[in-house]
Amino acid sequence: MSEDRDNPIVRAHREVVERLWTAPALQLAGEDLPHPAEATVLAAEVRCGAMVMHWLDSLPESTRLMALDSSGAMLDEARSRVSEEDKRRLFFVEERVNSLSYADDVFDAAACVHGLVTGRQTREGLSELVRVISPGSPMIACVPLQKSFPEFYDLFDEALRACGLENVLPRIDDLRSNLLTSAKLFDVAKQCGLEDIAISELDWEVAFGGGREYLYSPLIQETFFPHWVGAVRSDEREGVLSHISEAIDTYWCDETLQTRVWAAVVVGTKGEA
Repeated sequence: MSEDRDNPIVRAHREVVERLWTAPALQLAGEDLPHPAEATVLAAEVRCGAMVMHWLDSLPESTRLMALDSSGAMLDEARSRVSEEDKRRLFFVEERVNSLSYADDVFDAAACVHGLVTGRQTREGLSELVRVISPGSPMIACVPLQKSFPEFYDLFDEALRACGLENVLPRIDDLRSNLLTSAKLFDVAKQCGLEDIAISELDWEVAFGGGREYLYSPLIQETFFPHWVGAVRSDEREGVLSHISEAIDTYWCDETLQTRVWAAVVVGTKGEA
């Protein structure tokens, strides 16, 4: 086992997030990935490389792929998963999608399936991706929608009331409003300079073995968890989260908690200057 695989964040992403998010998202939306010939394309927030390997399979051999992620450990794991032959046209760079160092109009396509969760993150990320692709070039991104994990909000409401935090209740609606809907994603994509925009929704079922596994799943942690807990002061979070975890274990008893993930795929092209 490599040193990077021993990294708990890397291991959690590859064993959990790839299975619960990346694989189903690519299975349902992967055919929309562009595959220009004799081009240079950009994949942002590639994590452990599952998306890179999927895209490489459909890219012509004459096309180069720049794979970016904000985690060096993730990139090392991704690098270890591709063949020596593929490495000749694949370049890994440690960068964030919302702060790209590349000049304008230098890539022939761009794709991102991780890291865009809130409206602000998506606006910043799409703006950068659109900026660095050339006019007329395609872009695709996959984002989780606010209606994912629908049972959480009733549990959150219950936990806040049980902990005497009724004053926080209005923030639940604020939480939802800061997450994405398909309509909001369309508006953001248009504001970022995309044209010929198409939005498609995907959904699939995921399962968790109990309250703690649900709350601290790498999938939840990488998507909505930071946003959810931001509504509660740090000194009040432990009690709220404990109540939610215990409520899940009580309501679902020994049963697996099955819930749904909804995602939206946005496809578009950069407008002509």
